[in-house]
Amino acid sequence: MMMRAIVFLGGCMLLLSQFQVTDGLYGGIDISNYFALLLGAMVAIVCLVKAPKALYRGDAMVFVLFVYLLIHASLTHAMQSREFYLSISYFGLYVVFRVIRAMRLANYVSFAVMFGGIYQSCLVLGQLLGYGISNHLRFVVTGSFFNPGPCGIFLAGVFVLAVAMMKKGYRKVGFNLMFVRYVTACVTFGVTLVALVPTMSRAGWIGALVGVMLLYRREIVAWGNTRRRWVIGGGIVGMIVVLTLFYLLKKDSANGRLFIWQNTVSAYWKTPLFGVGIDGFERAFAEAQHDYFEKEKVLEQDNRHVEMAGVVESAFNEPLALFLLLGAVGGVLTAMVLFFKLQRLTAYSCVAVALLVASFFSYTFYIPSIAIVFLFAVAQLPDRRVRGGRYVNVLMFGIMGIVVLFFDFREFGRREAYRKWKNNAVYYTWEDYQSVVEEYGKLYPVLKNDFKFLFEYGHSLHKVGRYEESNIMLKRGIRHSADPMFWNIAGNNYLALKQYDQGMTAYLRAYYTCPNRVYPLYLLTKLEAERGDTTMMNYYGRILLGKRPKVPSLAVDEMKFEIRKMLDVKL
Repeated sequence: MMMRAIVFLGGCMLLLSQFQVTDGLYGGIDISNYFALLLGAMVAIVCLVKAPKALYRGDAMVFVLFVYLLIHASLTHAMQSREFYLSISYFGLYVVFRVIRAMRLANYVSFAVMFGGIYQSCLVLGQLLGYGISNHLRFVVTGSFFNPGPCGIFLAGVFVLAVAMMKKGYRKVGFNLMFVRYVTACVTFGVTLVALVPTMSRAGWIGALVGVMLLYRREIVAWGNTRRRWVIGGGIVGMIVVLTLFYLLKKDSANGRLFIWQNTVSAYWKTPLFGVGIDGFERAFAEAQHDYFEKEKVLEQDNRHVEMAGVVESAFNEPLALFLLLGAVGGVLTAMVLFFKLQRLTAYSCVAVALLVASFFSYTFYIPSIAIVFLFAVAQLPDRRVRGGRYVNVLMFGIMGIVVLFFDFREFGRREAYRKWKNNAVYYTWEDYQSVVEEYGKLYPVLKNDFKFLFEYGHSLHKVGRYEESNIMLKRGIRHSADPMFWNIAGNNYLALKQYDQGMTAYLRAYYTCPNRVYPLYLLTKLEAERGDTTMMNYYGRILLGKRPKVPSLAVDEMKFEIRKMLDVKL
């Protein structure tokens, strides 16, 4: 009984820790989340005596993928990135859930997941009714997430789990666990269904629909056999209508994601076999977007994709992102894990498939709480044994747990550096750049892979006149970010050093990376004016004056006014 209570409370704490909203470390992933993952990995090691004694194909492929990730991250120098720590922590969680399955305690984690869904639904409904405040200015409801998309996907996974638990029913013999599970599932079904609608998450809706249809596949097939023509025709027409409606619901968003997928595929073909590295998405995407707009010559002619360009941090398609980051080798290994695990469709299979479907349209597994539900579902799936593999699982799980503990403890030990960074960031806000340079220099050895830190440090070095050092920081930041501002400041450094050609190259790089921004054109015009090339100054200046910015602002108006005045004087 004690072990059941520990598993249930541990599951609740694990989920609730992921719901904490902080605008802090790791882009919102708080240190408490890493601590929860550490705790999970420790539980896995302590309970290894309960690990499956037989070797299963899916577990063997998970271990192979784990080893590949370690080797890949080592060769691509990504072992200090947040993506690496998050990824290996997911392997630790998989081990935890496999141990829980071996202990026959999966029902208690299911309770924790459903309670997490109820909690999230109450937040959404409270925000909808005006009793709570969302975490995004543009959206009424977000739950505890940063926007409603991930919230809807999480609720979709919990919704399918609740339907699956309801479908299992209960034994009508007194008050028992199955009855409690059934009642909890009914409540979860009701509140998540109501809360799922206002999130307006198309990925979540599609995932939930597919998951429920898989749960009732036998009933659907039996009903369809008697009306085969009508079912096939109606299904095709219905699918076309639904997809069209979903497209028209947020047409600009859908077009933007199609453009992101196009650039992601272009980036993939540059390194198809082994990928760009677990932390290389932003850099690879920025290069692909730059190459596309440069090829289209958007400096001289308009292009319909210019308005869609932006600083993209996710592919909005997890399979595409996986192939880009880990290459065909990593993608095939992951596909083999899913193939072995999903050969038999169970209740948990439907939950996993629902989240997989949603992942084709969003950044599903960047969100730890959604990944936890997915990993739990995958870990519970039946698998075929491998002969002669007795106790090999214990060895594999032990290695994975120890490695995860080592890296997560190492990262957890760096928390003081992040706290100092956040405390010293007020100097950057106050534009006390000399103090920034002094304090950030002490933190650089620990935070040298954080692009936000590198931008602030590089910009401050530029402001105090240390241009060469500034460019070193900025070039390192470009490896981890798609923000064209890195190139703009690098161009300013070259301009200060009178290296005009390098400055022009940097400004053009910034422009082609995100051509709906006018600031690079402003800098190019100023550069040509400084080196006395009036022809090119007029060229860039007139392009800027004819440019319609993506987001009109007073700063843009001031830049245009200055350039207009400059051209009038020179002409």
